[in-house]
Amino acid sequence: MLRAYKYRIYPTNGQRVLLVKTFGCVRYFWNQCVATFNSYDKETNPHPTYKTSTQLRGDIEWMKEISAAAIQQKEIDFKEYRDQKFSGNRKGKLLGRPQFKKRSNRQSYRLPNQKFNLKDEKIRLEKVGWIKMVIDREIPKGSKYINVTVSKNPVNQYFVTVLVECEIKTLNKTNITIGMDVGLKTFASLSNGSKVANPRFYRENQAKLAHLQRIWSRKVKGSNRWHKLRIRIARLHNQTANQRAHFLHTESTRLVRLFDIIYVEDLNVAGMSSTCKPIQDETGKYLPNGQSHKKGLNKSIMDAGWATFMAMLAYKCNWYGKELVKIDRFAPSSKTCSYCGLVNHDLILQDRMFVCPACGLSIDRDLNAAINIHALGVDGAERMQRERVADPIEASKN
Repeated sequence: MLRAYKYRIYPTNGQRVLLVKTFGCVRYFWNQCVATFNSYDKETNPHPTYKTSTQLRGDIEWMKEISAAAIQQKEIDFKEYRDQKFSGNRKGKLLGRPQFKKRSNRQSYRLPNQKFNLKDEKIRLEKVGWIKMVIDREIPKGSKYINVTVSKNPVNQYFVTVLVECEIKTLNKTNITIGMDVGLKTFASLSNGSKVANPRFYRENQAKLAHLQRIWSRKVKGSNRWHKLRIRIARLHNQTANQRAHFLHTESTRLVRLFDIIYVEDLNVAGMSSTCKPIQDETGKYLPNGQSHKKGLNKSIMDAGWATFMAMLAYKCNWYGKELVKIDRFAPSSKTCSYCGLVNHDLILQDRMFVCPACGLSIDRDLNAAINIHALGVDGAERMQRERVADPIEASKN
């Protein structure tokens, strides 16, 4: 399987100059390809001519200072984009027009496996040289190196991400299944009664962030103090992102180790936090900018990181021989009584306890949803098993 290992690197001042030049050249080549793509006209320019990386390096002298492989990798990326754009192989996504890359604070470029080398606590990049690297995780011996991605974040920290092909050992089976319901008051509620608290990292730093941004707005744009405040704000955002990523990795790994099958809802997180269209409340008044149909919960939804958490669970289950099963997002898991099965359509978001009007069951709302998710997942699996046994072809295979 493919696995990526990310490490912090500490280039010298001269090496930083070379890395920044490489970022710029890769960005320049991409923008040239985008400009050629946009120059298409059915009558005047039906077949735009793209310059290859070799041709562009021959025409521009300063592009010869950096590794040719970095530009070649970006050329491969653009060709892959065009193939997916016009062949219909879009991996389930609707591809729009290519966008120009700006000189933003987050930049990267990629090198193939022949253009870098790892030794001790250093990495050698073509045209840059040996760079000091902090290794916190060892790459398994016998792994095949695929490529390396060099990146710089808004805090001016440099990283390398080494992609390798290696064998990942599966975890021991526990023969335990679980249903999980994610939320905002509690990050995750499990059907066995345990809960995971929602840390709310962004909300904790929101007051400090707002204070810094007010000061930043009063600085002259482009001045030294303006840049210093920009770095401080970027560091605060970076700290919040690192805290969230550490929490999500820790919890996802713990769940995969404890349970063989994890049942979750197939949530449309992008739709729940969407702010693209103006939204009206019950009185017909438009909500302020930045509020979703959930009455301003979009910021909390994004702070929780549900989509990233589900993605982590998916690939870790694939790695370690476990299973992640998603049930229908339209199933009324929160409004259904987990004891008698009655659907209470009068339940609203503010009701944190589920009280069944039929059997009198009083239970935490999120726990009730987690139990229903587990039941729906198990019932679905049993139904598929019965259908598979009923099918003579599948029965003959077994």
